[in-house]
Amino acid sequence: MQTTHFRYKFYLHRAKIIALLLFLVSFQAFTQQRRKPGVTLHRIESDQKKLKYGFFLGAHQNYYGLQYSDAFSGADYDNVTSITPRKNLGFNLGFMVNFRLNDQFSFRFVPVKIGLYQHTVDYNFTDGTIDQQIIESTRIEPGLFLKYRSIRRDNSRMYLIAGVSASMRSGKDDLETSQDRLEIGKFNAKFEVGIGMERYFEFFKFAPEIRYSRGLMNVMTGANNFYHNGIQRLVTHNFSIYLHFSD
Repeated sequence: MQTTHFRYKFYLHRAKIIALLLFLVSFQAFTQQRRKPGVTLHRIESDQKKLKYGFFLGAHQNYYGLQYSDAFSGADYDNVTSITPRKNLGFNLGFMVNFRLNDQFSFRFVPVKIGLYQHTVDYNFTDGTIDQQIIESTRIEPGLFLKYRSIRRDNSRMYLIAGVSASMRSGKDDLETSQDRLEIGKFNAKFEVGIGMERYFEFFKFAPEIRYSRGLMNVMTGANNFYHNGIQRLVTHNFSIYLHFSD
């Protein structure tokens, strides 16, 4: 069976993760090399605020982790070689509130995040044809995160972040149709972990961040048709790049 293992997925994307980490480290080193003696520290008062607001823009690569059901080994799927999720790109934007605990720890609450998603699952047949199921959705994804920051180095800080988020499809449920198709549930929950860097400027703070999230729920519905019966479990996986702007 085709199963999803966190270590395996991390291994597949190790080059992508290493490249993004090197970008963050290189960016910080570049800014340090450009500093001149007597560098001006920006936004010093920002670190003392108990409550701070901001917004973010992001792009993500998403895909499903798939596990076959026992039915896939049956006669109904004799002419199907595999069911394969594809990777797709999407975008998101949102609003955040940061609660300061101390200089290095804070909570980040995301009351509003809108994510644009497209998921694709290919049903590959023995004659070489592909039946492609495309699932598009706009989702509302509030979240709560714990953030740990390094000690400030002039106008830069590195940080780690981890937390959970909900995911709810917006709009009305799909209209009923007589045509069989792959259908996905309205609700999901995700665990997320990431790394980023805060850069202090005169009038705002900018923080690029990379983050991985994994769904905690099986997003399959209880539908009974060809597209559902061969799959036991579908979970979401996202690799995201966020650009945060705050005071």
